[in-house]
Amino acid sequence: MSIDELAREYEQQYKLLCTKMDALKPLLCVYTGKDLYLLRRRIKIYYDMACECKNTASLLGSYYGEEEYDGLA
Repeated sequence: MSIDELAREYEQQYKLLCTKMDALKPLLCVYTGKDLYLLRRRIKIYYDMACECKNTASLLGSYYGEEEYDGLA
């Protein structure tokens, strides 16, 4: 697997995590109490993971001296 392929894998994971967060957000208006706390916690974990995937994809995409990785645009 090349570095560019690995960067694309991280980008795909970023998009997948964003989709999961988007699917959970409407539930924020429905849940209360402990369930709401757990939902917010899950969304925060997905958010942190998505940020790490995006940063890693960007680093890998620019590994050979390119300014930015075009896959994230």
